[in-house]
Amino acid sequence: MKDPEQDKLWALLGKAKRVEPSAFFTAKVLAAVRQVDARRRSFWRNWISFGLPGAVAGAMAVFLAVFALPIRHSKKNVEPKQIVVSHAEPSDVEIIADLDYAIASEESSVWLDSSVR
Repeated sequence: MKDPEQDKLWALLGKAKRVEPSAFFTAKVLAAVRQVDARRRSFWRNWISFGLPGAVAGAMAVFLAVFALPIRHSKKNVEPKQIVVSHAEPSDVEIIADLDYAIASEESSVWLDSSVR
């Protein structure tokens, strides 16, 4: 079963003018392929020699900017943290010694003495 359209197509193709390629057709095609290949190589060579160091330098600049510059966070209604330097309960001996010193200084205080010398 042959399709009648395909018979017409082959008949039309048989009537078409044949074009003979030039003698340098294959040389020109190979030269074009080599140029495309050379462009690809030059792109990657340029990227490695110029683009990659530039990209690394840019990434380092961003990294240093993020970690070197101070960042201030503003929070509203936040109480400052109280810093406890030392938290020690005074012992009874220390309290008694302090009271004895206070009483002794009160007894010998010039300001509390009512008599003028």
